Amino acid sequence: MFNFKVIRLGNAAMVWSDRSMVDAAAPVLDKAIGRLLDSGVSSLVIDLVRVPSIDGPVIAVLAAAARRTGRRGRRLELRLSGGRSAAVRDAAQLRSAIEWAYPTAA
Repeated sequence: MFNFKVIRLGNAAMVWSDRSMVDAAAPVLDKAIGRLLDSGVSSLVIDLVRVPSIDGPVIAVLAAAARRTGRRGRRLELRLSGGRSAAVRDAAQLRSAIEWAYPTAA
């Protein structure tokens, strides 16, 4: 089973995991992100710093979340390994950030 933590502080939220995000994680992650966005969070961070790998269905969920936040005038922030982060507002920006962090996944 996919295991992650959702941390909420006021209008901000962070989704954190330290395990590979594979196919089974996609629907769980999609549901969690949907709930957060529907609840009105203004800032959403996906912390991938300790996630060793990510696959296509999870990238698709994150791309959809980036589009959704962008349409609402918000942004999705990715925290990546190596101290990098990326604020994304659409699928292209998200895929570019993922490609840097996980070259074989994008």
